[in-house]
Amino acid sequence: MDMHSGGGNKENFEYCYIEASEKEAKIIFYNRFGHSPERVTCTCCGEDYSITESETIEAATAYERNCALEDGKYVEKLRENSYGRGYITLDDYKKKPDVLFIYDKDIKPEERIGEVPEQGYVWQD
Repeated sequence: MDMHSGGGNKENFEYCYIEASEKEAKIIFYNRFGHSPERVTCTCCGEDYSITESETIEAATAYERNCALEDGKYVEKLRENSYGRGYITLDDYKKKPDVLFIYDKDIKPEERIGEVPEQGYVWQD
């Protein structure tokens, strides 16, 4: 998720889901977009993106789709206290213009190789 650090989105999406482990996804992201997802653009805002790993695409998107939480797991129905936001199916969520999905089958082998450099402001003691 783009944290809007520095005042806005860094790319033409707000949410980017990459079908890979977190470590590999960071490399793929860097190779696709030319900047580290852990870059710090603004010292008061922190890292440019919030990064988490999930077991399934349904779980990764559940909060943003306003899914209910039952017994510690998200379920495909409207969350209580939704504050006016409706439940969104995964298919409808995938159609949103500010969401990008990068599927395993669409990742080139060379995009999986490399290292992600430190970029932006770096705190040192």
